Amino acid sequence: MQTTVSARQGGWSMFSLSIALAVAVLFFMVGLAMYPGYYEAFAIRKGINSLAEDSSIGVMAKPTIWRLLEKRFDMSGLYSFTPTKDDLVVEYDKKTSKKRIALEYDYRAPLFYNISIVMHFKHEIQVDGP
Repeated sequence: MQTTVSARQGGWSMFSLSIALAVAVLFFMVGLAMYPGYYEAFAIRKGINSLAEDSSIGVMAKPTIWRLLEKRFDMSGLYSFTPTKDDLVVEYDKKTSKKRIALEYDYRAPLFYNISIVMHFKHEIQVDGP
């Protein structure tokens, strides 16, 4: 009869299991806090990219472009969104005859207590100018 008994069994101790669980919960909370920001960024990118399909966008002014974006955001289900009218940049490049429409903003989401997650997004298209 052959008996091999290890003096100590391998496995997770209660301490190491609790540390692993705490790290998993932390990553879950961070992912949960970041999801709305990425959902919003996807809808905003979709709205910006849809502007390129409009043939008259090259001659429109900044307030008109912002109103078009707001309508597209409403259609996407974004009734309260992070970027503001001041975050919209409309520039015309005389060399290339292109108009650059960019929306650059920060999304902040509270994680717990006084700790927040900050995500930076930049959406940009170039269209033919006037």
